[in-house]
This record gives sequence, structure tokens and C-alpha cells, in this order.
Amino acid sequence: MMFRRGIFFCGILLCGCITFYAILDMLLIASTFNSAKYLHKLKRELPCQLKRNVPFSTITREQASKDGNKTVLPEYSLENMVHFNSCAVVSSSHTLRFHTYGQEIDSHDAVLRFNCAPTDKFEKFVGNRTDFRLINTRIPEKSCTDEFWSDNSTMFKHETIIIRNLDAINLKRQTINVKHDRYRAFANLIKYRKTYPNRTLPFIQRPKFGHAILTELQRFCVTSRMCAKSRLSPSSGMLGVVMMMHLCDWVHVYELVPSNKDDTKLVYYFDEKKTWPARREHSYGQERAYVKTLSMTPENDIEESGVVLLKGLSQTPCV
Repeated sequence: MMFRRGIFFCGILLCGCITFYAILDMLLIASTFNSAKYLHKLKRELPCQLKRNVPFSTITREQASKDGNKTVLPEYSLENMVHFNSCAVVSSSHTLRFHTYGQEIDSHDAVLRFNCAPTDKFEKFVGNRTDFRLINTRIPEKSCTDEFWSDNSTMFKHETIIIRNLDAINLKRQTINVKHDRYRAFANLIKYRKTYPNRTLPFIQRPKFGHAILTELQRFCVTSRMCAKSRLSPSSGMLGVVMMMHLCDWVHVYELVPSNKDDTKLVYYFDEKKTWPARREHSYGQERAYVKTLSMTPENDIEESGVVLLKGLSQTPCV
């Protein structure tokens, strides 16, 4: 009898274990299903949230109509002047040296590059064309000084320059407010116009454009729990991606979200010495999580290629 009871007791335990693991499997399947369902919903809603929360424009002459230097500003905002089907956003990442995307990049309708990133001697990796160049306010005061001012330099000469704007250049009572313009970006813009009067007028992103992106990234991290909220400023790359999503139907982003090809600590494709500092200056973690969620490219493909395909905001119907 004791023996039989022992068998009966073990059977109950065994059934309990089987039931426990079956329930655990069911919960895991349900959790995976709910996670996939949530991600699908997030991917569907995020473009409209970006479109609504971060509108794009550039400072126009009319907005600064009472400023004595208003003539250095374009008459119209950039998004009212151009629109493209297919665009390339080319990061400055060292990982681009592990691909040969040159011809592919040049085949797009418009190509955006950043700061001082060259094409000469790197055409195989990054292409040759540059239609737009987004520069930070440290140029030319602290970097790219020779390239910016030299008439012999091909960089900047035949490109449309756009100055990224976190909070350096603002508007106040229809004049330009440079209270926070620590690197004299607007003063250099005036000098640039006087030095090269026949070149295309540079554009300045609207005031607080960068701050609007940071707020949107932080909102995304808090609500989705897919990244840690950061107060670090967004990179020029992120400002460029959002800008081109407003200007293009399709945006191909090269190595902003890195592939798994590069195991070095080098930063730029054109510099074999500069390595990543211990402390990062920008909110890369937030940016990558956000762009991957916007992406139409499967994550496994991004890890292999470093190329992200984004649908332009003009292609996104929002209520």
C-alpha cells in the first residue's frame, strides 16, 4: 500500500511538473505573440508620431525680415524647394570601409553627407556625389577651416550646405538671435556669402529642430522601453535622417545603424587613427533603436549590410 501511495504521489508531482512547464510554454508563446503584435503596432504608429512631433523647415529671409543680414538667408524654406524619390544618407562611420557601396550611393536622386567627410580616395566605399552637406556649428570655426574657406577645395563648393540647429541660431522679433551661437556660425555664414557671392545660399535648420528630435527620442524610449532615455544631444546623423525623411519618398541610410563587420574602435572611414572616446557625445543608443523601429529592413539584414530603408514621411498617411 505504501508502495502504491508512493507511485501515486510521484505521479501527482510529475503531472504537476508537466502542467507547470506547459503553462510556462503557453505564457512564453503568448508573450512572444504580444511582443510581435506590439512591435507591429509601434512600427505602424511611429512615423506619424515623428511627422507630427518633429516638423521640418529652414529659416527664411521673411522670418528674419528686420535683420540687417537677412540677405544671407534663402527666400524659401528647403522643403518647399526640393523633393526627391530616392535619397542616400551616408554616415561617416569607419564600417563603410568594409563595404563597396560607392556606385549604389551615387545612383540615388540625392546624396547627403556630413561635416568634413570626404569622397576623394574613398569613392569605392562611399561614392562621389554630394548634393547636400549637413554641418554642425563648429564648422568652420573649429574644424574644416581650410576646406571651408579655400576656393580650391571641392568640398562645399558645389554642394548645398545646411547648418544643423540645436539651439545655436534662433529668431527673436523677426531678427536672428545668436545668443547661444558660441562658434559664430551665423557670423561665418555672413562672411561666406561675401567671400563666395555666386555659390548657393546655405540653409539653417529651424530653431530647436534638434531639441524636438531629442524630445521625440526620449518619448520613444520611455513609452516603448526599447532603449535607455538619454539627455545627450542627437548626432548630426540623426538630424540628417529626419530631415531627409521630410524631403524624400525613400531614404537609404548607410551605416548609421552599424553592421557587424567592423571589430575595430575606429570612428571615421577617412581616419585610421581616431578611436571612440570612453564617454560618448551623442545619444547613439536612442537613435539606433528609433531608426531600427522605423526601418522597413529586417534586423538581420541590417546587421549584415548596415543599410536601413526608411519610408519618407510624405508617403505616410496620418489622421
